[in-house]
Parts: sequence; C-alpha cells; structure tokens
Amino acid sequence: MIEDGKVPILGITYTIAFEELDDENGYISPRRQHIGIRRGMNDELVQQTVLHEIIHGVLDQLGYHELYEDERLVQGLAIGLHQAFY
Repeated sequence: MIEDGKVPILGITYTIAFEELDDENGYISPRRQHIGIRRGMNDELVQQTVLHEIIHGVLDQLGYHELYEDERLVQGLAIGLHQAFY
C-alpha cells in the first residue's frame, strides 16, 4: 500500500500526498516536486496513479516534454508497469 511519503525521480525527491481531488486521480508538479493522489481510491488504482505520475516526472526530468503531454502513452506505460510489478 502506498502512503503519504516521498519518492525519488532521477535524483529529485518528490513528496506524495493524498488530497481531495475532484476531476483527476492524481497530478504531478515538477516545479514543487510534489505528487497529489486522490483520497479514497482502492489500492490498485492508487498504485497505477502513482506510477502514472512518476512516468510524467521521468519524462519531465529527461526533457521529453512532448511525451510528457501524451496521456495515452503515459497511461499505457503505467498499466504495463503495474501488471509487471504488482
């Protein structure tokens, strides 16, 4: 189970916090080094959402800004990694 905490993304530590979100399951703020996750989701959806946001963070850190915006790619990678590791 993922809890409030921290995760390193290519040498930069991001905080992870559960928040009241209405329109999205999660978000990442590279500027603030913060990942917000919607409170109240089941464990599987939380895991997939954290992976999704980490992938956004990796793409941002590597300078792949055009891929950072590609939600279909990011979600596909998140689901594939979730299936491989969970």
